[in-house]
Amino acid sequence: MFRYKLVALLIFLTVINVQGQNAETAKLERITLTGVVTNYNNKPIKGVRIFIDSLKTNVKTNKKGSYEVVVTNKNKLITAYSSKYGLIDIEYHGENVVNFIFPEGAELIANKKYSEMGYGIRSYDDAIDYSSYSNIYDLLKAKFPNLDVNGEKVTVRGAGTSLSGGAIPPIYLVNGTQVFTISRLSPADIKSISVERVTSSIYGSRGAGGIIKIKLK
Repeated sequence: MFRYKLVALLIFLTVINVQGQNAETAKLERITLTGVVTNYNNKPIKGVRIFIDSLKTNVKTNKKGSYEVVVTNKNKLITAYSSKYGLIDIEYHGENVVNFIFPEGAELIANKKYSEMGYGIRSYDDAIDYSSYSNIYDLLKAKFPNLDVNGEKVTVRGAGTSLSGGAIPPIYLVNGTQVFTISRLSPADIKSISVERVTSSIYGSRGAGGIIKIKLK
């Protein structure tokens, strides 16, 4: 009798394990993601590299600016990189189509590789006049689609999270010096801004939230 009970228990556990594996597999869906990459004049950009969750793929846009890549419903971030126009991150939520538009004024970063820039960087030309913005946070919200700006709270999309699951705030560097607030900076005094997702440990655990570098005139 004991042997029969043991065999029955083993069969039951095996069935439960298989069902669990099937359920887990069913949750993972492969999605063919397509899109078009254009500049601010709505002209297609050829040769733009596509990244999935910060990992480089072999996919580049064709002469029509189109791309096609296979992702899963568990991916979180789609990135387009152009050596001419820069880099854009877009959060992914299972869509079938993700289009990218590089904004006017993006700094040319030809002759630089994304590995040299630090993944996730977005820079703008020094000649841009930011004085039309009422405050620094309006500027960041308008010019940097890879930032989430809510009042004076700023986070870098795709950057690290704390143990509690909350977003880690970025480090602010103004003319190379770390500051703890940028609320008093006037957009008219700003020469350039760049946003980075840090891949090294030079800034410790706080660097996981990314870095916003600001140069003043």
